[in-house]
Amino acid sequence: MSNDDIQMIFQWLIPVALIMTAVGFVLGKRKTEKPVLTALSLGISVFVPVVAIVYVIYLLNKPDLSHPE
Repeated sequence: MSNDDIQMIFQWLIPVALIMTAVGFVLGKRKTEKPVLTALSLGISVFVPVVAIVYVIYLLNKPDLSHPE
């Protein structure tokens, strides 16, 4: 694998990680009590794509928190 291939991988991986971190924060706000931890764990899990996909599916299927009004 040449340096150009690695550079291209990181050029795609870093923006995807930032997007997934933002998605993780939004889902974490709606579905968990610790949105920052959810966002960080989803952003880091992008480096193992299967884990990231499974984690997003898990968060989407988790019920929303009911906030007392």
